[in-house]
Amino acid sequence: MKKQHKRSVGKTILAVVLIILLLAGAGYFVYVYFQVENVDVKGNASYDASYIVKLADVPPKTHMFMADTEKIKENIETEPYLQVDGIAKSYPKTLVITVTERVPKALILYADKYLLVDGSANVLEILDAPPEQQQYPVVSGITINSVNLGKAIDTEDTFKISVLADILAEMETKDLYATISTIDLSDVNNIRMQSYDGMMIKFGQSDKIADKMKWIKKMLPKLAADGNTSGVYDVTSGTSGTYRMTDDAAAQQAPTEPGQQDDPGTAEPGEGGEPAEPDEPLAQE
Repeated sequence: MKKQHKRSVGKTILAVVLIILLLAGAGYFVYVYFQVENVDVKGNASYDASYIVKLADVPPKTHMFMADTEKIKENIETEPYLQVDGIAKSYPKTLVITVTERVPKALILYADKYLLVDGSANVLEILDAPPEQQQYPVVSGITINSVNLGKAIDTEDTFKISVLADILAEMETKDLYATISTIDLSDVNNIRMQSYDGMMIKFGQSDKIADKMKWIKKMLPKLAADGNTSGVYDVTSGTSGTYRMTDDAAAQQAPTEPGQQDDPGTAEPGEGGEPAEPDEPLAQE
């Protein structure tokens, strides 16, 4: 009886040991099998995928289940021009990182610096002067609390940031980046802009942005062709645009021959008030 009992106990111990070994082996296999070996990058254009993988800094032998996606996102976004849109796990061994490359859209004045920002006011660079190679509108009138590269500017003027995003989007749609040089958001009910030629643009409230941009796109080249590159162009209504010479602009265009007098407060047809096509809807091309 004792021998049989010992044999039974021995078999039980052996079975337990075998089970433990099998479980340990299976666990090790699963651990090794699900280790991150590949990192795929999507959405990149000018940035090389290998650079983004290096920024991600995924530790060797990281288990797929334990991959810290928030840390990976934070690591990549130390590059201000990169935004991580998502990190997916493609089992058994691949992380898929989707990024967006941020594109500069404007310069925001900050003390004696210029903040190069994208359309959502994420800070891409802090500059001492505007870049010479590319034209961006210089934005003023936003109160800034603090600045961090790669992050949205810290401000209580969140509505102004929203308005700026809409304006910049329409500027891009209407191809006006080579036209508008400054945007003053000090008063969102009385937005003012200036063209590179020196034309002051009364934009008014932050409504009908698309319509107002259409008038700017349509009429400023016509005014310039007639020699009107200074003065005031008013699109505050959104349904029309009117041009008015300032005193300085009128003096510059004053006739030299006796008896020739122009009315500086009246725009010629096609120069400001109504578009050249009278049957055309006011807010449409």
